[in-house]
Amino acid sequence: MPVPKGAISRPAACARAAARPRRSAGRTVCYLPAVPREYLRRLSDAIVHAQRPIRVLRAINWAPEVHARFFRHGARELPRPEYPALGFDTEAKVKELRELRRRIRGRNPVEDLLRQKCDEFILLAQLLAARGSRRFYELSRRVYGDPRDRFPDHNVDNLGIARMWASRPRARDEEQVFSAEDAASRIAEICAPLLGGHVQVLVRTRLTANAAAGATGITLRKGARFSERQVSAMAHHEGLWHVLTSLNGYRQPVLTVLGVGLPRHTESQEGGGIVAEFLTGYITDERYIELGERTIAIDMAARGADFLEVYRYLLARFPPEKAALMSERVFRGGLLEGGAPFTKDAAYQRGYCRTFNFLRAALEQRDVELVRAFLAGKMSVDDAELVRDLVDEGLCVGPVYLPEWFIDIDRLNAMCTHSVTMNRFSLPSVSRYYARRRGGGATGTLVGRLRESAELEEELAPRPAGDEGDLGE
Repeated sequence: MPVPKGAISRPAACARAAARPRRSAGRTVCYLPAVPREYLRRLSDAIVHAQRPIRVLRAINWAPEVHARFFRHGARELPRPEYPALGFDTEAKVKELRELRRRIRGRNPVEDLLRQKCDEFILLAQLLAARGSRRFYELSRRVYGDPRDRFPDHNVDNLGIARMWASRPRARDEEQVFSAEDAASRIAEICAPLLGGHVQVLVRTRLTANAAAGATGITLRKGARFSERQVSAMAHHEGLWHVLTSLNGYRQPVLTVLGVGLPRHTESQEGGGIVAEFLTGYITDERYIELGERTIAIDMAARGADFLEVYRYLLARFPPEKAALMSERVFRGGLLEGGAPFTKDAAYQRGYCRTFNFLRAALEQRDVELVRAFLAGKMSVDDAELVRDLVDEGLCVGPVYLPEWFIDIDRLNAMCTHSVTMNRFSLPSVSRYYARRRGGGATGTLVGRLRESAELEEELAPRPAGDEGDLGE
């Protein structure tokens, strides 16, 4: 039977793959039978079109008057947010997405992802329909996860990571010399050369976060002030990560859905933004502390704490306005009386750890192309392998725009080398060693030096295969 025009032929794809070196013995890179590209492009475009009115943060963020009223009443009464009209019929949107899902008939990983993306947008439409109810929280957990979720590849507690971040030493105060308007100009200046000028930075009033990114633009909160380091961090997080991966995704010849994100992409997107801040050197412990406290606050609300209890907890750690905005992030869309928070911010710890581990695992295997594929759109780290294979087969293309931290690949490789080197040491053991030295003990005597030498040799001794030292410290 002749292959339809524009189709991806399995024999042809396998023949092309056979001409290239295999990545692993016995592994095939051929995912698709004969599937017309035009068919996949139509489905992908239809999903992108159908999701356009579903704007979660825009639909649940509070107006500035809510906070003004809260402080006028002495911060003693629960806020009374009013949410704007959605601008679309949620039942009709769910019906449209379900009908679109039924049109996806193939049984292969790509069409499986498209079906899952329809399911995700259905959940998001239902989430917005459930604003102000407990069902909002239940749907939020299904989309974004829970503060107490564990990692799929390690027995590590997400909330435990958040508590560790929150316990770090406070950063020294940095002078916040940039207004939102000045910061917008500086961010555009940093991003424009790496994004071909395809980024717009605006300042708006109705924004809970200090900054947020859309497909081609960044928005800063009017009235916010920033240090020079924070401005650079926002440029690399919002512009050279969120916007960059959107632009690369929308430039895909077939799977334009990569512009809005494959299923489960939020965790890797938010975590990847923090990784970008770290890799470019613009993060401080103050940032880790805030991210950790957000997740702790979500967990408090999930277990019954109301807005005032969470606000007072955060007020002991942050200025009043910041504590109120952080509390809004927890309660927007949910129940201010407690028991039903918005859980999106709980994704940062998992996303950060999993994205950084993905990068160092790929680089440890000398697989730079896997990292490059990860930059080709918005996706979970779990789908990067599939996208890389689809690039090999010609269904996807590599990224047009690259973040600064990837362009300097030698520096990135060196950071990976540092990470895997230090992973061989147990930090509690190192801490105990120096605690004994500070306490005097046998240090300085021949016996003491011999004991220390033996302990050091034990630390450096080869470990069993697969053991990279203590996990979850």
